[in-house]
This record gives sequence, C-alpha cells and structure tokens, in this order.
Amino acid sequence: MPYNWSITPSQAIFDAKSAGEPGLCLHLSSYNSLTETGFVRFISITSIMMIIPIFAFFGHAFLWIIAGTLGLTLWGVWRALKSSWYRGRVFEVLEVWSDYVELTRVNPNGSVQRWSASPYWTEINITKKDGPVRNYLTLRGSGKTVEIGSFLSEDERPILAQDLRDAFKLAVKSV
Repeated sequence: MPYNWSITPSQAIFDAKSAGEPGLCLHLSSYNSLTETGFVRFISITSIMMIIPIFAFFGHAFLWIIAGTLGLTLWGVWRALKSSWYRGRVFEVLEVWSDYVELTRVNPNGSVQRWSASPYWTEINITKKDGPVRNYLTLRGSGKTVEIGSFLSEDERPILAQDLRDAFKLAVKSV
C-alpha cells in the first residue's frame, strides 16, 4: 500500500504535543509503478519500434508525414508520462500525539497545506457512494473537513479509515 506507519499503532507511545515528537506518524504517497529506468527503456524501445516502419518510405515524400506523425505521438506519450509523474509527487504526513493531530500535505507544485485538531474530537468519515469518488475519506475537526489519501485506490481508503480509527482510539486512551 502507498502508506506506512512509522511504527505499528499498538506499539506507539503517545505524549502531549508539548512533550516533543509524535507518538505515531503516517506517511502517504501516490504509487508510481514506472521508475526512471523503466521510463528510459519504454521511450527507447518505442522509438526504435517507430523507426522501423519509416525505412519502407525512404525516398518518398510520404516519409515526412509518417515521421512527423510518429514523432508527435512519441512526444505525446513522453509528455503524458512526465505529467503523470509531476502530479504523483504529492504526499501527506499525519502526525498523532495524545492531544493533537496534524495533517501536512505537500502538493506537486511544492505548496504546503496544514490541518490540525484534537484526536478526541476528530471524526473519520468515509462516504461510500455520494462523495466525489467511491469511499471518499475525510477527517473533520476544528471546524474544518479535509480529505486524506486522495490518491489512494477505493479499496485502500476503508482500510486506512479503520487504521486511523484504531490509532486515534489508542492516542485518546493514553491521556
């Protein structure tokens, strides 16, 4: 899964925020199956495969139409993959203390958004069908509702919701 806890929630030692480090830290990031090496290989192999049909048109005016079309197609694939990587640079960090929860989201453009609340008063809501996407996961506290794990799959969000409920119960119990 594209999220992981710093330690398992049952092993966490929760202190107040004023005491220092969070008892539990959750890192969420989008999953990208194509590595940089894989990208280079894909573009290289695709380029070679696109050049092969061009040999049949050497000496014909039609060569430039085919070459231009294949070049434009390759550029489009390149651009789409780079754009996907750019959007995939988003990540979130949820830090949990016994008396405080802070969610930090770093967007692809580098801007940072923060939300904080008390774990005791934080509601974890999952909207099965009526939200913008299936299993829409939100945190509500301090008068504000924020989405968490927007880049997770619809199957991963309910699992994360239950993990968050368990972690918040443990944090509140430790007070």
